[in-house]
Amino acid sequence: MQEFINEKSEIKNHSMSVNNRESLEMTGIRDVSSFNEEEVNALCDCGSILIKGSHLLVETLDTENGILKVNGRITAVVYSEKNVSKKLFGKVFS
Repeated sequence: MQEFINEKSEIKNHSMSVNNRESLEMTGIRDVSSFNEEEVNALCDCGSILIKGSHLLVETLDTENGILKVNGRITAVVYSEKNVSKKLFGKVFS
């Protein structure tokens, strides 16, 4: 039980702010796995986040403080559950 409590306390809070669909700021970001002018793939404790748009530019990535800032035309933000791929492979190979 103590182990579970310690794991929970290490989870970073996540928030998102979008300004006129031209700039986005997120907190609680662990990493960015890939990015280009049309997509930014970020990782946080709640899962993965896909930011879609055009002319996207990662202005700030501070993984130590969990901050991500993206500029450009933001058209979508899609969240995926944590460990979705592991669950899928588990079903396929069981």
